[in-house]
Amino acid sequence: KNRQDRDMRVRGLLDLVGLGAKAADKYPQEFSGGQRQRIGIARALALNPDVIICDEPVSALDLSVQAQVLNLLNDLQEQLGISYIFISHDLSVVRHVADRVAVMYLGKIIENGPTDTVFDRSDHPYTAALMSAAPTLDGTHRQERILLSGEVPSPLNPPSGCRFRTRCWKATEVCATTTPPVTVDPEFGGHTALCHHPLLLEGSGLETVSA
Repeated sequence: KNRQDRDMRVRGLLDLVGLGAKAADKYPQEFSGGQRQRIGIARALALNPDVIICDEPVSALDLSVQAQVLNLLNDLQEQLGISYIFISHDLSVVRHVADRVAVMYLGKIIENGPTDTVFDRSDHPYTAALMSAAPTLDGTHRQERILLSGEVPSPLNPPSGCRFRTRCWKATEVCATTTPPVTVDPEFGGHTALCHHPLLLEGSGLETVSA
């Protein structure tokens, strides 16, 4: 493309993310943190992707700007039909934006499923402990707080068997010797957990497959 086409493309992308075409004439130091994040989104959109990886996209922003950026991502998804892989430690943000959630521990996915199921019906002990630490709007917790003991092992040298066993209150001998199987709960959107002793509700139709 020639320079004129490139200039039109840049201005179109800036307009798409809510900055306006005139933002192309500004210097970098003239943009706020939220505006710079919008520029980052525009750069990602420049290649017309089907999937965008968002790694902690709102962690450095205040709450009002977070909401603006999240709403922008939602609008772009509806308008362009793109998908996001959204990486975040902020559970409230994850619940707001995600259709499915995958929980990782020491670099391995240990639970995966529809967002509401993972949040409200955690099968893996680590996920349950994680969710119990998330405060609600009234300052209380949704459930009794689960406190984990011990130090987090090095991901370069994870424990044998189940990686979470050194901090898990449900750990038994098999957890130290055998990699956990994948348990699948078909009643809840293919909800899976990598655990020998999943925290199941009564009457769930659990299936076990090899890891």
